[in-house]
Amino acid sequence: MAKFITLPFFSLAIVILTYGSFGWYVGSSAMTWSHWLAEQGKTWGWLLTDQTIFLLLHFIAGFVVLLISASLAAPVAIITFIFGSSFKSDSKAMIAVLLWSFAVVLMLRWITDFSHFLLLLCAAILAKLELEKFNYSHWKVMSILILICVGGFILGLLGYYEFKSFFMS
Repeated sequence: MAKFITLPFFSLAIVILTYGSFGWYVGSSAMTWSHWLAEQGKTWGWLLTDQTIFLLLHFIAGFVVLLISASLAAPVAIITFIFGSSFKSDSKAMIAVLLWSFAVVLMLRWITDFSHFLLLLCAAILAKLELEKFNYSHWKVMSILILICVGGFILGLLGYYEFKSFFMS
């Protein structure tokens, strides 16, 4: 029976549910955020309308989903780029420590938003490890992951808007 199972369905279901719940969260909070940003934008002199900000928030969330799933393509290169060049001299090391300290403070300040990001990242890493365990090639793993992550996010968004209209009427 184990020979017939060629996909890790449990981990992919976790990824779909995680990204679907993120899509639901974005759908449920986008109206509040867009209204707040439009009001703040009026005081700053922005010309963006509430609907434009609403669409931009959805595109930014979709870009974050793509960024998370695509960043798993070469994690060693990304880690080397982020951490490798910052400790070559004392002045660069001091600036890097200050910037990373500031980043940690921001992460702790917005821990709920950062925990959403970590949950998405961990679910994608789980699926990537499971797919690699089944000896899929690197490109198959990344294409499956991108399709599953973006598909789950879109299903969550569509599910929220469909159920919202269903219960509102």
